[in-house]
Amino acid sequence: MQLKKIVEAVNGVLSDKTLEALDISGISSIDKADESQISFIVKENFTEQAQNSKAAAIFVKNGWEMQSKPAIFVRDPYWAYAVVAQLFEDDTPIFGAGISESAIIDKTAIISEDVSIAAGAIIGENVKIGKRVKIDARVVVEKNAIIGDDSHIQSGAIVRYGVKIGCRVIIGSGAVIGSEGFANAFDGAKFLRIPCFGSVLIEDDAEIGANTTIDRGNFADTIIHKGARIDNLVMVAHNCEIGESCGIAAQVGFAGSTKIGKRVMIAGQAGFGGHIEIGDNSFVGGQAGIQQSYPENSKITGSPAIDLMKRRRIDKIEENLPETLKEIKQLRRELDELKGKQNG
Repeated sequence: MQLKKIVEAVNGVLSDKTLEALDISGISSIDKADESQISFIVKENFTEQAQNSKAAAIFVKNGWEMQSKPAIFVRDPYWAYAVVAQLFEDDTPIFGAGISESAIIDKTAIISEDVSIAAGAIIGENVKIGKRVKIDARVVVEKNAIIGDDSHIQSGAIVRYGVKIGCRVIIGSGAVIGSEGFANAFDGAKFLRIPCFGSVLIEDDAEIGANTTIDRGNFADTIIHKGARIDNLVMVAHNCEIGESCGIAAQVGFAGSTKIGKRVMIAGQAGFGGHIEIGDNSFVGGQAGIQQSYPENSKITGSPAIDLMKRRRIDKIEENLPETLKEIKQLRRELDELKGKQNG
């Protein structure tokens, strides 16, 4: 791929126009890239290291200085890296194009053009699969499920009955979409299972990580809105709603009917109590325990969760507690000495 095409794809400016016709084979880190590859740096203090890289050119932020190494100046080097990585990605079907002879497909299923279905996959009755969908090995798609155009269901994932998946969605290996919610009545001696009558809706351009589980709703659907990114090993309970373009790291757990606003960033192992809402553009720290609702633009962390900066101040105080305790003991001794002198 010519360097000129790459520069145009990211709306960049190449410092040395004579290199526009250079053929680029891929993208790599600054310490691993060779003369046929490009690389990127995300902090200005890496410019010296970038100068010594073998890379043909380096993505750098507008305004940064690069002397001996050709640079591609962009608004955001990490964003440019994401764009170019997709240009070099091999998106051909992992198990080959077409439908495997060992796939089991119900005669009522509607399979659109250019769909790939790998060995051992099972497609249930009345399933609808859009154009250019890739279904990898041993995927199960149960009855009445819908999968939109250009989506990719990776090996071993299970799409349960009636689930609706939009276009350009990625479902990671081992994920279970539309499992039964944890709904039970307890009479003091035993549990009685409550059936779920809702389903799961995953909107366009969302990505669901490996071994993540998303439960179906009790009556209404559990909803993952467009562009959301959910990491591996995340648990989304019944009737939750994950907002547009949210980023959720691994091992996060949502209890039932939790509602997360748009563009909320959630770090790993955070846990959410049920029936709470987190407002748009909020941040939730790692291992946070959230038991109440928070408005938009909140920054919270800790367990139980509190304001991020308040938590940081408490952490600093706790860090200094042993020293503080020594000072208190010393002050008590001095005070006792003073009292003794006064009484004497």
